[in-house]
Amino acid sequence: MLNNIILAEQDFILSRYKTILKKNNILTVRDILFSFPSKYDDYTITPHSEITSLEQDHIVLEGSVSSKVNVAYLKSKMTTVTFSISVEKGNGETINVRCTLFNRAYLKEKLKFGTVVRVMGHFYQNFNNFTVSDLIICDEINRDIVPTYKVKDIALTKYLELIEVLYRKYKNKIIETLPKWVIEKHNLLGIHDTIKALHFPNSMEQTNKAHYRVKYEELLRYQLSMKYLHLMREKTKSVDVINYDHDLITKLINSLSYKLTSDQEKVIKEILKDLKSPYPMNRLLQGEVGSGKTIVAFTSILATCSAGYQAVLMCPTEILAKQHYDSIMETLGQFDCVKPLLLTGSTKEKTKKINQITNNEVNVIIGTHAVFQKDVDYAKLGLVVADEEHRFGVRQRVLIKNKGFDVNYLKMSATPIPRTLAISAYGDTDFSVIKTMPENRKPVITKFLTKKEKPIAVNHILEELKNGHQIYVVTPLIEESENLDTANATEIFENMKDWFKGITEVGLVHGKLKPQEKEDVINKFLNKEIGILVATSVIEVGVNIPNATTILIIGAERFGVATLHQLRGRVMRSSEVPYCFMIAEKSSEASDKRLKMVENTTDGFKLAEYDLIHRGPGEFFGEKQSGSMNFKYADIREDSDILELANADSEIIINEEKLFIDNEYKTLYDIIKENYRLKTDVLD
Repeated sequence: MLNNIILAEQDFILSRYKTILKKNNILTVRDILFSFPSKYDDYTITPHSEITSLEQDHIVLEGSVSSKVNVAYLKSKMTTVTFSISVEKGNGETINVRCTLFNRAYLKEKLKFGTVVRVMGHFYQNFNNFTVSDLIICDEINRDIVPTYKVKDIALTKYLELIEVLYRKYKNKIIETLPKWVIEKHNLLGIHDTIKALHFPNSMEQTNKAHYRVKYEELLRYQLSMKYLHLMREKTKSVDVINYDHDLITKLINSLSYKLTSDQEKVIKEILKDLKSPYPMNRLLQGEVGSGKTIVAFTSILATCSAGYQAVLMCPTEILAKQHYDSIMETLGQFDCVKPLLLTGSTKEKTKKINQITNNEVNVIIGTHAVFQKDVDYAKLGLVVADEEHRFGVRQRVLIKNKGFDVNYLKMSATPIPRTLAISAYGDTDFSVIKTMPENRKPVITKFLTKKEKPIAVNHILEELKNGHQIYVVTPLIEESENLDTANATEIFENMKDWFKGITEVGLVHGKLKPQEKEDVINKFLNKEIGILVATSVIEVGVNIPNATTILIIGAERFGVATLHQLRGRVMRSSEVPYCFMIAEKSSEASDKRLKMVENTTDGFKLAEYDLIHRGPGEFFGEKQSGSMNFKYADIREDSDILELANADSEIIINEEKLFIDNEYKTLYDIIKENYRLKTDVLD
């Protein structure tokens, strides 16, 4: 294997290059051959017949230096290098072209009379003067397409020489890792042709095909690894079957004051089927704010408790944990088998409550990540529900495994996750989606306003306050910033107090407040002691105030469309008509386009796709998913079509028995087994 061939064993590599390569983390032959160029410069000569205009860019001329090279030193440390080259026109004629390039004084020593060069750039003034943007000396690099590598402290010519020597010597040790049917199905280059086209390109068309191959293979390996995790989870049979009481589930559903949507009914069936399986559930439940995920979670919790097991509901904030605790008491309090307990960082008599968990005196534990702190031991844990799961990230989920439990795991998210991102970040997860909103939910009327149109929003707020409703006012910053010229929560809070003095009380919530301070303000808002709540996006998660019907977002251009969609979901908690006003503090073509899209689009998945393309995966994950976005060659935003192909092919391969016995699949199988070992080692 190339990984085992250490560069230090190569006598043709001078010791100074060994040191340089080691600094660049290049230790083996594979490290060099599979570290591909970051970009390519195309020095293919432009035929003279195609040069028709002085406006043309990216013209490449080849010629020999036919004059003295002059260097002029200008002000501000700028230099110009001028020289002439003799260029053949293609009809037997030659012309002299005067070349000028900037800040390359070192080239004077290399550009001797008669040296053959290729210059890239454009003509100016006339077809005898050429401004050079880049240049190669043909004696040093004799190719049309020149690669660029992210390797420091070594000349490109020397690095290319090393690659060429290593490729010639070890190309027969490069193993084809893709099965023949995959290569033929997608007309992919073989691995040898791929490496050759990337390091020694003859045409950009061939190089692009090689790039496609390495992206596809990387995504295929990842999808296979995820599906192998899923397969092994089903084969382990490591959890007890949750033999829930079906009659209690029916009683709960019949006791509701509303009818479940078809999506809710479908998802509940999927989860209950998982709970009755001998392998651990790993399911992601997606649904817009207000779509009814909570009752699905409560049904799952009731099923778990009815079978004699404990359930945990893990929340990202204490505010949300307290709200869920109150809701469970109200919704599931009728069932004797349900014994809830609230456990957060600020919980009093914590030792006593932890003992109740250990002794199985309580079986529904609602709280923040404190529910999996070191001294909490569960008697019979059967289910973990994580609300707004992506807010936790990897570290908190590992805490569950560290308790020694391979439990059923239900992840819930109100942030619509694009299919592309879901495939890559949650490849080992089953999906459930609630798209149908409850009948009494009305769509949010959304308006994008300029700063001058702010009175429209203020007048609307006055009307809503008269009707007994409450208002959210959201701003992206807490304090003044020298760099960001936008409103901040503290200033807006003071302004709102002045504007609405004698009309309503105004509260302030932001991330720098202590948990108890936040809770006090939220409780006042919940109890209608406060009519307007000024907040940062801390309210995006963890606030459920049905009487709040309007949200005003100031500095809306600072948010991504997915976050804006989440924020406006805060006012979809009742049967009243909800409103969302977005005011931009600074206007630009890009931000205005984004805000108009939110104004005109209610589909959260469309908005999520937009954010993925324009803002990247970070918009969706507060903490990076382990291994999910760490692609070396592929980019899920640009290569979604390749990802879809790799995902479909991985499904076929993982279901083929040949994967585990056919030598053609051996390398792929070894890779996914190693990935499985690493994943389980991290979680064990």
